[in-house]
Amino acid sequence: MAWRDIIRKLRSKKSPPAEGTEKDAPAELVPPQDPWAGDMLPRAVGPGKRIEYSGGGSGSLSCGSTRLEWVSRETDREGGPVRVRTPEERTVTVPEVGFMAGGKLYASRSQLTAEREKNGPWARDVYGRYVLVIEERFPCFDSADFLYEKRYFRWYFLCQEGKLTRVYHTDETPTVTVTKDVLDLETQCWEKMQKWGCFL
Repeated sequence: MAWRDIIRKLRSKKSPPAEGTEKDAPAELVPPQDPWAGDMLPRAVGPGKRIEYSGGGSGSLSCGSTRLEWVSRETDREGGPVRVRTPEERTVTVPEVGFMAGGKLYASRSQLTAEREKNGPWARDVYGRYVLVIEERFPCFDSADFLYEKRYFRWYFLCQEGKLTRVYHTDETPTVTVTKDVLDLETQCWEKMQKWGCFL
């Protein structure tokens, strides 16, 4: 193999993606038609309570939510679900090093996105599970903000056995907020899940 071919091969290799960017992500991660398929799926039942995250200073976030319940895909004669379950939400804020989410231990937040889809919201964690990643840039109010503000609010969602787990993080904070069996979901996240067909 000539040096020119070796250099061309090295240049063609993708570098690992930086957080907040997806253009350098591995191209081979393509989620199945419905990576979160199961017997139960969530549906909105109305507005939930307001969600408040305190990251200190401008790292705080306050937003509306949508209340969820889980219904069986199987229906009765009238077309209603055979089973309905109300989530039993539990939330903890812990250091972002060594936390539990979806029944698994993560040494760091980066393990949630061990493989990242190119130009899309999906990733796989270190255990091979599909993770939906939603990122929202900090508010920008003037041209200086647009030029210098690089921080994001980040949500990582895992879904197994009819339960949704949310891991929330604000850039430049040392903690994550983990919610097991989400009852009240940020409305903007629910809308994106619907748009992307996460629970078809």
